[in-house]
Amino acid sequence: MRLIEPREEAERLVSSQRRRGRSDGSSLRDRVVITSTVLGVIVFVLIGIPYLKRDLPPEGLRVAATGDLTPDPDRDAVREWLHANYHDPHPREIRWWPARTLDELYRRQLMAAKDAAQDDPELLEYTDELERVGPQRVCRLQFRTKNEVGGQSSHDELLVLHGGRVRPVRSDSSVAGAMRKYFPDDAGEP
Repeated sequence: MRLIEPREEAERLVSSQRRRGRSDGSSLRDRVVITSTVLGVIVFVLIGIPYLKRDLPPEGLRVAATGDLTPDPDRDAVREWLHANYHDPHPREIRWWPARTLDELYRRQLMAAKDAAQDDPELLEYTDELERVGPQRVCRLQFRTKNEVGGQSSHDELLVLHGGRVRPVRSDSSVAGAMRKYFPDDAGEP
């Protein structure tokens, strides 16, 4: 059985609890802290979240047809090709490798074609076409599109640029494997 404590001793226990940081929320300091915390959360919800949504989303940047800060006619042509060949009105760019002329690959292809043409005269036309066209300008783009049911589909395309026109390279071809060496994964621009 517990004895009833005298009033002074009970007040002393309550005051010692307040000194240790325990509070019931009735003091002016507590109300100021609670009010400023609630106001801070409201300001963040009203201003901060829309600002963060405007920043880079996790699925990548939307692909605009044109209007980059630094104009790049190759990238604009690729974006136009994307909009013309995919049913997603807002594909998202993940990574871009700028277009470059693949001179070394062209020399190897031309030498191989000439060697093969010595054995098979029908390949002379192909060799002449290679010499006439010259080395290809190629870029690489990783992007996502929405499919028919709304799911995301990832794509990694090598694209040949010639006179403002864009032509994709079949990903299962030997040429695509040779071209991919010139566009290492860590060298792309976000």
